[in-house]
Amino acid sequence: MPPVIEISGLRKTYRKLLRQPHNALDGLDMEVAAGQVHGFLGPNGSGKTTTLRALLGLIGTDGGAMRVFGEEVPRRLPQVIGRIGAVVESPQFFKHFSGRLTLQVLAESAGIASARVDEVLEQVGLRDQAKQSVKGYSLGMRQRLAVAQALLKRPELLVLDEPANGLDPAGIHHMRELLQWLAHEQGVTVLVSSHLLSEVQQLCDSMTIVSRGRRIVDGKVADIIAGHSGSQLSVRFADAGEIGRAMEVLASAGDGVSVAAERERLVVTGAPEAAWVTRTLADAGLYLSELTTETKNLESVFLELTGTAPQAGQPVQVGQAVPAPPVGASAETATGGEQ
Repeated sequence: MPPVIEISGLRKTYRKLLRQPHNALDGLDMEVAAGQVHGFLGPNGSGKTTTLRALLGLIGTDGGAMRVFGEEVPRRLPQVIGRIGAVVESPQFFKHFSGRLTLQVLAESAGIASARVDEVLEQVGLRDQAKQSVKGYSLGMRQRLAVAQALLKRPELLVLDEPANGLDPAGIHHMRELLQWLAHEQGVTVLVSSHLLSEVQQLCDSMTIVSRGRRIVDGKVADIIAGHSGSQLSVRFADAGEIGRAMEVLASAGDGVSVAAERERLVVTGAPEAAWVTRTLADAGLYLSELTTETKNLESVFLELTGTAPQAGQPVQVGQAVPAPPVGASAETATGGEQ
């Protein structure tokens, strides 16, 4: 089965008066297979938002090719737009409409049966709040309503930018189950961006990580993490005063071994095996109290691949918002959310 999304050599340069041109996309390649939840990750300024805008026909590009369902976009976008639903961050609605009325208006304008409104409200967990005015909705509730809006026309491709934005832990869990059910049980292809890397690790089947407008890695999430895990050991001592000497012993005992002190422990990478660390230290008269193997998670792999680091106390920001006009601007954008 051919990929649902195919992007090859995509280029986009922004030019501003009195400023150097900025290559937002520098030959980006990406493929998204059918029936999967695919994560699209990259640090701020990596070209991720530009890619989504180009894919949905919101901006032009300077080179490359894009196909959705085998059709060239944006030239053939009208032929496939009815099969695509999309939500961007910070969706906007008419504040004095209830959630149900918002969806009913969109459904009627697109010729969708009214019964579908209650179905999507149930799917996103807004059934009990459907009669409330949107102005009283929390950020998480508005995000759920936006997803409901995109699901109205039963899309075959769902593009979501930061779908967990504003959701509490229970809401994030519900959204994860919904997206996985759509992909694995209903055959919907889901392309999702998120700055919550731990959530991406649990949610997505595959992913593409981009940096500076280029793809740096793609594949199954588990394979990417496993391929960059390496050997990292955490070593602790009953006497923290032995850490300095232990660093010298381990660093000088083996080629390619890296040792770093973190608080009251040592982090050892590149050691042949855990037993080598124990034996080397014992030969020097040093005895550890704890030795554990640490497995990297998606966040550590992401930082390694992109060369980025979060600020103190801040999450790793991998997403950027795509501005959205008010819902109802047109029947096509309203039901698909391609704002």
